[in-house]
Amino acid sequence: GILFDSKTEAEYYKVLEKDDSIHDIELQPEYQIIKPYKVVCSRCKGLGKLLNVRTSNYNQCRVCKGQGVKLKPGAKYTADFKVLYKDGTYEVIDVKGGPVTRDFPLRVKLLESKSGQEVIVVRYKNKEWKRG
Repeated sequence: GILFDSKTEAEYYKVLEKDDSIHDIELQPEYQIIKPYKVVCSRCKGLGKLLNVRTSNYNQCRVCKGQGVKLKPGAKYTADFKVLYKDGTYEVIDVKGGPVTRDFPLRVKLLESKSGQEVIVVRYKNKEWKRG
């Protein structure tokens, strides 16, 4: 009854379920790796208004709504699993069945630097699970 992103991820979930040392498995945990931030509006150059050349009046900038700054969403990283063990420790696990996306290494490094927790990347190779 669980929808996984890949067959490999579903297969590894079955491995985790059989592990007696595991207390809980959280699916698709999301981590904020870059907080939302503000930038100066490039359209109005931070003024919050633009000169209307037809009327010679200043109009409120529609992009930043007169604020002079725009709020950017930051960035999130979604792992495949967060595994909580019975001894109170936990692991963040990402299962890879093929090539990684171009931004994956950077997102992992950002999460690790913020949390101090290593992200465990798991692959299925030569008929066995490899953690690295």
